[in-house]
Amino acid sequence: MPLSKPAFRKVSLALAILALQACASTPDPAKVCTSEWISTRADKAISQIESRTKSSMKTLVRAAESWAEGRKPGPFQLLALSSSMKNLEKELLSGSGMRDLKTLASTCNDPQIISKAMTGFMRDQGLPENLIAFIEGFDRYKNLIKPLPNPENSV
Repeated sequence: MPLSKPAFRKVSLALAILALQACASTPDPAKVCTSEWISTRADKAISQIESRTKSSMKTLVRAAESWAEGRKPGPFQLLALSSSMKNLEKELLSGSGMRDLKTLASTCNDPQIISKAMTGFMRDQGLPENLIAFIEGFDRYKNLIKPLPNPENSV
């Protein structure tokens, strides 16, 4: 039984909307993965991470400064440092900024997007280079910043 004219229009409109949504949700890496496009999105993601980890990063910077001056952290500073590390880990594990960075790296098939953005973030927060290198050497950190699998490459 053929569709009536109004029903045909509704079905056609629904299909057109679905087709447009599919196009909008999956960007073509060849068209969008320019350095400007990546930079804008990475900066936005890092801003999200920065706003959610501000107090944790302050604690890390203070601890790094103390260690650089040769002072050993006291029990309260160690407790604050432990709490800060947990908060930072939580944000890197499930925060929207990190999810955005991982999606960006996966879309553009460039895992370096995440590590470069996070290294820049730590520098901007005032962490000394030796502490950044120390953090980047941890397997747990490497796993936290690992990009999402690229669906096109997992066939």
